[in-house]
Amino acid sequence: MLKRTLLLLAIGSFAVVGCSAEATSEDGNDDEMEEDTGSSESELRSAVSCATERMDTYSGGSRTGTTDVIRVGGKRVTKATGHAFLKWQKAAHAAGVNIGINSGFRTMDEQRYFYNCYQTGRCNNGNLAARPGYSNHQNGRALDISNSGSSWMQNNASRFGFRRTVASEPWHFEYFGTDPGGACSGGGGTSEPEPAGDGESCSSATLGRVVPEKTCVQARSDNLWYRCRDGNWFETTSSDSLCSARHPL
Repeated sequence: MLKRTLLLLAIGSFAVVGCSAEATSEDGNDDEMEEDTGSSESELRSAVSCATERMDTYSGGSRTGTTDVIRVGGKRVTKATGHAFLKWQKAAHAAGVNIGINSGFRTMDEQRYFYNCYQTGRCNNGNLAARPGYSNHQNGRALDISNSGSSWMQNNASRFGFRRTVASEPWHFEYFGTDPGGACSGGGGTSEPEPAGDGESCSSATLGRVVPEKTCVQARSDNLWYRCRDGNWFETTSSDSLCSARHPL
């Protein structure tokens, strides 16, 4: 009888633990109140696409002009903010901290979507979002960063021109500075080859391991090809002559 009682208690405890783990899982939506600290393709070293898109910018409810955006880790960012983030990310990686971008530049339609979700509560968990035209995600200054609980990230953001501007949102940072230069300084299109850095490598989420400089990998996330260069991933093609090794899906 005692053995039967202990067995039932053990089964009951396992069931409680299983339910608790499932109940606390969250979606990783891009939103001004969403804090996603889970792993992602972008967290270790972000893939960079220098192909530019011209976007309208807004501030204070009014259109302020246009800006060119690139993609870092698959997210739209202005060149200045993207280049600054890559420097911050590389230093974080060297310190053993993995950070990525959950949300970058937003179009008017994207901001309208988030604001509608906030008003109706029918999507995106009804999380807080600024009125369309008033979010700094629409002028390229704001980023929502993963792993925002890292003390290193919080303490070193200012070194790279980033500041927390919303007290209730530890993941929301804004960039205050000029373009520090970087992967896409030369203009649009796929970034041009540069001399390889000594001892640089990239972490591939597709392969599940770190690969050496000049390795080319077809990403599971978008089927595109990327080449490891100076510790970052750059969009390329399967026929890139600089690939020292190729890993198709």
